[in-house]
Amino acid sequence: MERKRKASEIRAARKQLRAVTSVRRSVFYFMRAILVVLVIGALCILAFMSGARISNAYILVNEGMSARADCMLKNGEENELTSYFSLACIDSDSDERSNNAAPYAAMTVSSYEYSLKIGSLHVFPWQIGTYVDVVEQIRNVKGVFSAESGGSGSVPDWTPRKYRLHLGKAEGRWLIEQVELLELNPKLDPPATPDPDAEPLPMVTPSPVPTPEPSPTPDEVIFNPND
Repeated sequence: MERKRKASEIRAARKQLRAVTSVRRSVFYFMRAILVVLVIGALCILAFMSGARISNAYILVNEGMSARADCMLKNGEENELTSYFSLACIDSDSDERSNNAAPYAAMTVSSYEYSLKIGSLHVFPWQIGTYVDVVEQIRNVKGVFSAESGGSGSVPDWTPRKYRLHLGKAEGRWLIEQVELLELNPKLDPPATPDPDAEPLPMVTPSPVPTPEPSPTPDEVIFNPND
């Protein structure tokens, strides 16, 4: 009788153990599933925030620096820069803009080609300090000297510059808070496509060389009986 009781108790204990094990596995499964969902959600949010920051930085830097160049070369209003630069940045950057525009102060610039190459981005959410390194280059500046200046000659070339643009968020929008000059006349990468404005390299024109006529073979010699 006691053996039957012990056997039944053992079976009941094993059944209870299996039930507890099943419940534990189910709990662990749901916990892992919830953890995976949370990790995927966090990665999606992080990717969205990073993409939004990168796109905002690209638009802000390209449009802001282009407006800055237009303000320097075409004497634009500083009020037009407030959409991209903070007021403190516009004030602190005034000397740099004046120095850059000094070679063109005596002339009226009609057109130019502007290019801005973004070197490195430091705009991800987990990074402290948001900045973008850029290389600014202006080519084919065209204009005429004003009559009051009495200047003449060719238009001076623009000196490329490398900047570090510090970005910040104010009143719910991103602005350039500081324009830091890193290097004057940095080393530029060669263009990927040929420059249509570049002068062609001198080349030697090949002269035609006459082809010598082949000498007749013995079989081709005509026999003359009178010889």
